[in-house]
Amino acid sequence: MSRRREIIQVDLHSMFLHVQEQMLANLGASSVFKHGTACGSATEQHWIDLFNRYLPQRYRATRAFIVDADGRGSHQIDIAIHDRFYSPVFFHDDEQPYIPAESVYAVFEVKQRLSAMWIMDAGRKAASVRKLRRNSAALQGVSWPVPPKPPSPILAGILSFDSRSNRPFAAHISAMLDGRVADERLDLGCSLRQGSFEVGRDAADGIQFSRPDEALIFFMLRLIQRLQEMGAAPAIDFAEYSRCLQ
Repeated sequence: MSRRREIIQVDLHSMFLHVQEQMLANLGASSVFKHGTACGSATEQHWIDLFNRYLPQRYRATRAFIVDADGRGSHQIDIAIHDRFYSPVFFHDDEQPYIPAESVYAVFEVKQRLSAMWIMDAGRKAASVRKLRRNSAALQGVSWPVPPKPPSPILAGILSFDSRSNRPFAAHISAMLDGRVADERLDLGCSLRQGSFEVGRDAADGIQFSRPDEALIFFMLRLIQRLQEMGAAPAIDFAEYSRCLQ
């Protein structure tokens, strides 16, 4: 007589809520630092650790400066999510590496409190990355050459523990994101206590918001989906970077 196999039901919702509770505790503890720089660094590190723990291994999250083959650089980026397998890190430093623009998938600004000023700052930093020139090289496939892949638009967003506004989260965020120019567009955001948002691919799609208790679940799943849609980072044309040697 064969033994009946039972399907074990896993409560994914509870698993994500547990991770969110851990993040809330960690970020709440970071706020005890009296020095703003120390608090900011601790908060950034908690988010970096979260990304590197839960994102697929093809991605790496780190503080960084982004550079292009023309020698131009971005503002200092709190968190850059970049290709881990195929792209080099220039002038490697565990705290602030220099990363080629072609390998960057997403950039995030990290703050303890979400405000209109920090939304604007996140947009400016995103623009400093998106304005860099990205190249792409052809690859040799098994049977034939693979043409250069056009670089995908770089995602940008903002991450926080809390919000400074007493207004409903959706109304507060919608007002702050309204009228952003293309290079300063924010695609995703998470305020762990209030909720998360995702701006639609097209203007007609509007902005989607999570419930407060599902902020981290919503944000991480939407981010992973957007990263999957981007596919692999383009092959870098290293001849472009070698021009600095001539």
